[in-house]
Amino acid sequence: MNAVPVLDYLDELLGDAPPAAVSASRATPVPAAPAAGAAIDGGAATPIRIAATAPAAPAPIALPPRVPEPVSVPPPPAAPAPSAGASRAAMAVHPLLVPAPPAPAAPVEPSVRWLRLRCGPQAYALELLKVQEVVLPTVPLPLRGTSASMLGVMNLRGQVVPVLDLGRHLGGAPVAVDAAARIVVLEENGDTLGLLVSAVEDVTSLQERQIESPDNARPGRFSNDLFRGIARQGQQPLILLDASILLRAS
Repeated sequence: MNAVPVLDYLDELLGDAPPAAVSASRATPVPAAPAAGAAIDGGAATPIRIAATAPAAPAPIALPPRVPEPVSVPPPPAAPAPSAGASRAAMAVHPLLVPAPPAPAAPVEPSVRWLRLRCGPQAYALELLKVQEVVLPTVPLPLRGTSASMLGVMNLRGQVVPVLDLGRHLGGAPVAVDAAARIVVLEENGDTLGLLVSAVEDVTSLQERQIESPDNARPGRFSNDLFRGIARQGQQPLILLDASILLRAS
């Protein structure tokens, strides 16, 4: 008797192996190397049947939770700017959207600057563009054969300048030479003339609408050819003198 059937028979008698294992061992032949002391028949090793065991189930592998990648959303495309033709068409369709035309700017009226001065209590003014400078009074050198209002000539930095008493020249009282008295030097086209006045006050700007014609307001007994007009400033009128005519009088 062969060794394998004997072993199977012994296993069944002793009940060491379950029937399923025995049947499995009978059904699955596994070749193996001959064991030491095994019986050899005809020089060839007798195959030994080994019961096959079921492989253990692999343990589940815990995977980390999947984090979704951020999705970038592109910005919406910008609306194209309306063309000039579309804007005009929209205005034509919607009359309320048409802007009102700007109000015309008021014309700027030019003004002229005047030097205000006094001869006694009366206020006068001379155009500032024709005033060269204002100096302190000096004793002029008298001249023969001149009018009573011509005081003489003075030396102004090497220049000979005739000096006229403006108060007497306008038909009033002579100007008193005191601390407030000044000589206003006029200049035009190379001609110069000094006017002795009671005081020099300030510079004022006058617009054309602020000046009245001398024909409408003739101030007293003064000669009309010296007046360019009268400006109403305060209670006392301001008489505007023509510097060009005064320069020709010298």
